[in-house]
Amino acid sequence: MSKSPSRPRWNPPSTLPPLYAGWIGDLLDGPLPHEGEATCEDCAMWTRGQAADAPTLAFNAETKCCTYIPALPSFLVGRILQDDDPALAPGRASVEARLDARQGVTPMGIDRPVVHAVLYNIGAGNVFGRSRTLRCPHYREDLGGACGIWRHRNGVCSTWFCKYSRGATGQRFWHSLEQLLAIVEREVARWCLLQLELEPEALARLLPRGTDRSSADKPPLDGATLDGRVDEAAYRACWGRWLGREREFYRQCAHLVNPLRWTDVTRIGGASVEALARVVVHAHHRVGSSTIPERLAVGQLQMNPAGRERVLVTTYNPYDPLELPRLLVEVLSYFDGGATSETLARIRQERSINVQPSLVRRLVDFGVLVPPNQDTPRPSP
Repeated sequence: MSKSPSRPRWNPPSTLPPLYAGWIGDLLDGPLPHEGEATCEDCAMWTRGQAADAPTLAFNAETKCCTYIPALPSFLVGRILQDDDPALAPGRASVEARLDARQGVTPMGIDRPVVHAVLYNIGAGNVFGRSRTLRCPHYREDLGGACGIWRHRNGVCSTWFCKYSRGATGQRFWHSLEQLLAIVEREVARWCLLQLELEPEALARLLPRGTDRSSADKPPLDGATLDGRVDEAAYRACWGRWLGREREFYRQCAHLVNPLRWTDVTRIGGASVEALARVVVHAHHRVGSSTIPERLAVGQLQMNPAGRERVLVTTYNPYDPLELPRLLVEVLSYFDGGATSETLARIRQERSINVQPSLVRRLVDFGVLVPPNQDTPRPSP
């Protein structure tokens, strides 16, 4: 039961960039899930062969999902600057351009431009994957949309997929890993500030005040910010003695972080990293399991016809609908919270349809069927 037309498969050397692959490889007791449905080289969200209403769920061929400017922690910026591979030269140049612009450039790394963040948040699901204005500066148009900094991309870009081979089950794992890597990036970047002896006055500007926000206070959205002008006094104050040596600072951060193992990262990150790591390990075990719940009910569904004999069913993710036979959709009501084995027997007896366990597991993965009283996955942009 195919979700989409056949597409050529492309398998990058690692699902995660090398630095993170080593860390997470130490954490997990098995391989990462293979996400073969989200094909970056031949975008799975283009409109080929889709239904007439597909444009509401499709990406622009000139942007794909790259309408998000990543925040790069200091040590990743340093790794990019250190990487002298000629193939990375355009990506490295795009990072250099962000450094030269000095927008969001601090000892913590390179943050997203404020204007981009505002536009992105206002547009939400209506502009993601569709707006050239929001296209990532590291997007390689000359290579059909390849990522210019792929080997050193951040946690968000490393863990986001438009489609998941195991649906909501896979999404829960990758979302938990994204959350873990976000905390790791923050805490390791803060650790670098201490190792490189940034002055207390600069630390006070970079660390959050009051509640533990993920980064320092964002600059106001005013005329200067809209025009891309930098507050020179604030810029000088946050860099302290490293002012004018920003690139050297980032390279030093990379030098400090490159040899770290996961045990080092856990020690640096403390309880927050350790707690989220446990969540990731649990989600990883679930994504590796094929167990079918003993009782099942129908989840929250959105259904649209896909011809006379098939139905497009959307559950956890509007980008990843399931195309199911109409006959199968008609017997979903049998799943009313009763024992799964008895429900399947009733369907065989009353409708002469033999629903295989592998198909039931797939329906569970995608949230079409859920254990009773469980929070059901809902479509989200």
